[in-house]
Amino acid sequence: MSTASDFEKRRRERRRRERLRKKRIRAAIILIAFICIIVLICVGVSTCSNNNTENTPENDVSIETTMPPEIVPTFTPVASNIPSPSENNDLMDIVNNSVQSKRCYLTFDDGPTKNITPQILDVLRRYNVKATFFQVGSLIDANPDIARRVYEEGHLIANHSNGHNYEKLYASTDAFINEINECYEKIKTVTDGEEPFRLVRFPGGSFKSSADSYSDTKQECKKLLAEYGFYYCDWNALNGDAEGRKKDADELLEYLKDTMDLGENVVILMHDASAKQATADSLAKTIEYLRSQGYTFHRLDDIEYETVSTPAPTGSSEATDEPTDSDDDNSNDDTENSSTAPTKKPESSSDVSEDNEDSDNAKETAEPTQEAEETSRPTQVPESSGVIVIN
Repeated sequence: MSTASDFEKRRRERRRRERLRKKRIRAAIILIAFICIIVLICVGVSTCSNNNTENTPENDVSIETTMPPEIVPTFTPVASNIPSPSENNDLMDIVNNSVQSKRCYLTFDDGPTKNITPQILDVLRRYNVKATFFQVGSLIDANPDIARRVYEEGHLIANHSNGHNYEKLYASTDAFINEINECYEKIKTVTDGEEPFRLVRFPGGSFKSSADSYSDTKQECKKLLAEYGFYYCDWNALNGDAEGRKKDADELLEYLKDTMDLGENVVILMHDASAKQATADSLAKTIEYLRSQGYTFHRLDDIEYETVSTPAPTGSSEATDEPTDSDDDNSNDDTENSSTAPTKKPESSSDVSEDNEDSDNAKETAEPTQEAEETSRPTQVPESSGVIVIN
């Protein structure tokens, strides 16, 4: 029979075992917690090490692409003795009659825009190429920081009217020169008041054509620009980014190859409007191709010209618009159509139809918005070649 002493011994044994069990549980919990802490520390060290490795200059592409661009000092062109605008204000004619060879002038119309112009500037900076940007006054107002970057990185800002609205711009010669002067003043705000090179590109081009309802007004405006001391410049090659159907980057380069005359000085028409992503995508390949052909790149205020090397101009061709028998007829409007207009043929009848539809849309009021930037320009058809030219 169990005594009180035996009962007490068993009770004490149970309590001892219970305490031992609790100690084991606590020890196990502490051990597990310690192991977890060690694992977390190891994971943290490993993660930090991987991040440091990924962020090295050799491996971190994102850092390289997001770094702010290094500003290139504003470019100062070499002084040249090109004719004054009162003598000859057709800069395309001056380029053709210069003593230089295999010079390329990249030009971009209808900017500045927030999405495309910076991409083009990035490519130009990478290749150390200077270009000319024909900017719209209303878009300078909308994107002054981008216009400023164009200037600070050494590119030429030229005049492409204040509103790029054909109906208003070409309503009269007074309306035209008022818009040119208004845009000129806005360019001066970008250049800190420095006198900009007085260069204009006509929206739609200045080619004389019976298919262009504004052609007669444009010819009168050429004379008026000379009186106000402005040059104007068309182009003799283009990448087709505003002509016919939409093209990808490779097609734009092939189009340019078809329209340019290798070995000659070329003024190339392109666009930095908001819908021209393919132009930005194709620019690097375009520069590499032109360099492989021996071309050097310049702004349109950098022209090697010697009056003794070419017949002296007899006056602005626009002053008379009459053809002559001399070899210098490049300054004449009719000759301009054949010498400066690209020789690219329309890709199909549907492309021509599309351009004609764009012609009507371009007459709507232009505002400093993405929609205004994407408005297509009317088709210009030089009479001498039957070629479609779009600006």
